[in-house]
Amino acid sequence: MSAITKVTRRMSYEEILEGLGQRHQMILEALRERPRSTARELALFLWERKAIPMPERNFVHPRLTELMQAGLVEAVDKKRCPITGKMVAVYELASDPVIEQGELELG
Repeated sequence: MSAITKVTRRMSYEEILEGLGQRHQMILEALRERPRSTARELALFLWERKAIPMPERNFVHPRLTELMQAGLVEAVDKKRCPITGKMVAVYELASDPVIEQGELELG
């Protein structure tokens, strides 16, 4: 990848970050502080910080899906949820976010 491409790609990434909703930004920050987390773990983390009203995964999972579609978050593993006993995705920030023109519709 050329230096110009890297610069323009970074500029696009920064513009997208500026346009994210508050919950999207909270989830990205939570993943910075607590990488490799499940949706339920992120919900509990945000609830403990009084950022969401209940520690329910449904407060974060739809935003995680949108952030994955935008290339900002990746599902990197799976593990068994201690509450439900089901296998669930483990998320972290994308190592090299790919921003495609016209792909991001958050809000």
